[in-house]
Amino acid sequence: MAKSAAENTPSAENIKDAVAAIEKIDGELLQEKMAYMKRCKVIRDRRADQFDHAADRGIRKKLLKAKIKERSLLRKADAVADDFEDDDLDEYQMLSEKLGDFGDLPLGRAALSRAERAQAGA
Repeated sequence: MAKSAAENTPSAENIKDAVAAIEKIDGELLQEKMAYMKRCKVIRDRRADQFDHAADRGIRKKLLKAKIKERSLLRKADAVADDFEDDDLDEYQMLSEKLGDFGDLPLGRAALSRAERAQAGA
């Protein structure tokens, strides 16, 4: 004999229990996020103080921020090939050699990035 449709649905109590448990966890996540943000604020304030200190010594904040961002991006770019396996690394280095300076220039990097995105989407 076939089961009735009612037997295949969860009970109201099970649904309420599941929702309550998930909402409790969401509350815990929010508390952790708030604590994290509070700790980060202290660090961000120290960072801002360093920019102020640099400005007091004649270093323009806008330019200093740009230089720090550039250095961060260069470190990320340098790390791109860190996880390549040997054969991939060899091919990557070959591509870099054949591209020469083109791949190191902003226009070349943009073209390479666009080509990589197009190839990944294909």
